[in-house]
Amino acid sequence: MIRPARRREAKVRALVGLAGAALLLGGCGSSLGIHPGSAAVVGSENLSMSKIDDTTTLYCKAFVASQQTQQTQQNPSGPLPMGFFRSYVAAGLAKRALGEQLAAAYDVQPASGYQQQVSQLEQALSSAPADQRSAVIDVAASDAYLQNVQVAIGQKLTGSFGQTDAQIKAALQRGQVATKDWLADHKVYLDPVFGRSVDGGTFSTVSNQTSYPLSALASQGAQINGQQAPPSSYTAQLPAAQVCG
Repeated sequence: MIRPARRREAKVRALVGLAGAALLLGGCGSSLGIHPGSAAVVGSENLSMSKIDDTTTLYCKAFVASQQTQQTQQNPSGPLPMGFFRSYVAAGLAKRALGEQLAAAYDVQPASGYQQQVSQLEQALSSAPADQRSAVIDVAASDAYLQNVQVAIGQKLTGSFGQTDAQIKAALQRGQVATKDWLADHKVYLDPVFGRSVDGGTFSTVSNQTSYPLSALASQGAQINGQQAPPSSYTAQLPAAQVCG
């Protein structure tokens, strides 16, 4: 997000909405990737599976707390599979790592739109513990971070620092080209278990080809990959340890 966004209507809606693009993991299985122990590799930075799991746990706690404060809503959000959050967290932290390395490579700081996004999240999470608030911001504001780094890169390379929508869009597009140039010499890898791929700095949902569902429940999960949120009938069948909410 480059320009200020409208204030979110409720904490739950903000957290779930931001996670809406996350991929629900339907099956399980060991990674067949070429980076054992790494959930993601972005240039020179490795993100461990434990980092993803720890951040996912904190994100889940913030989500649950938001649910509890919104129980009077007419349509409160229900529980969600931990895999839903885990995939989203992995992609978000990888985006942030990419943005950080681009910022270092081009010696820039993210444009002002990033801080605007952070301020909105901080307001929504004002009552959350610091570690939960930090985890949510790291992940939920990762798109804004990467995009605003790209804007700053584009502005530096073109010498144009105008703030009109057209000027910011042009800077973003130039920054995206610079991102592709950087990626030509640096690798970005996400473990296939997360169901995400990266092409030219764009993160996309893909089918997990490294494991296969071995049960009816796992098959159902595999069939609903890419949905905004899984049906409650699926979530209700999962063990408690695999559910957030």
